[in-house]
Amino acid sequence: MTEKNTEEKKTLADTVGGVLTKYRVFFLCVIVGLIVVAVAWGIISYVSSSSHMKGLDQLDAIMHTLSKEASAANDEAGVDAAREVALPQVLELAAKNKGMIVGLRANMAAAELYFSQGKWSEARDCWLEAAATKDAGYTAPVCYYNAAVCSEELSDADAAISYYEKVLSSGECEFEPHVLFSLGRLSEGKGDYVAASENYLSLKDQYPSDAWTNLAESRLIALRAEGKIQ
Repeated sequence: MTEKNTEEKKTLADTVGGVLTKYRVFFLCVIVGLIVVAVAWGIISYVSSSSHMKGLDQLDAIMHTLSKEASAANDEAGVDAAREVALPQVLELAAKNKGMIVGLRANMAAAELYFSQGKWSEARDCWLEAAATKDAGYTAPVCYYNAAVCSEELSDADAAISYYEKVLSSGECEFEPHVLFSLGRLSEGKGDYVAASENYLSLKDQYPSDAWTNLAESRLIALRAEGKIQ
């Protein structure tokens, strides 16, 4: 391999890494936005049910208090303390309303709290509990997506692939390009270059103008140059 080719590969790797870092912030913003939508959907869907509304009101009160106390905190320790107070209340609400919309929302809220603390395993469990709720609807792909992200943080590539595939099979995925790229990246990391190329090509075919497609094309070029795929 010439010095020029080596330099080109290094530049490509740096570019991919930089873009992935940039989009990490993006997908976290997407997560928050979708949760807000899910909250609104839950309230509207069950506005006529007093029992559901009572539970939703309790959850909203807990999260509102958390928000106020976190905003008033002078440091991260104060924010963590506010989370530690809110978390058991949210988990209790989730347990009491298992399988219902209140339980769904409570599990999602608990998952966010765990996620913010870097407790990936606990966060994943809550996302999966929320996804298993009968009325999860279009929030299920969001939950599986976040379960996959937590699995990546836990270096559990097989679980991450499984949950990303559940996102795609839901048929209601709003961020499929990122999921397809993630599947390709994870497959590549496992040495399954055929599966990686299939996901990259699927992304290229379905979303030719997406930013993730540009990354996928770069990876395809690199894999071909390395003789890992035809």
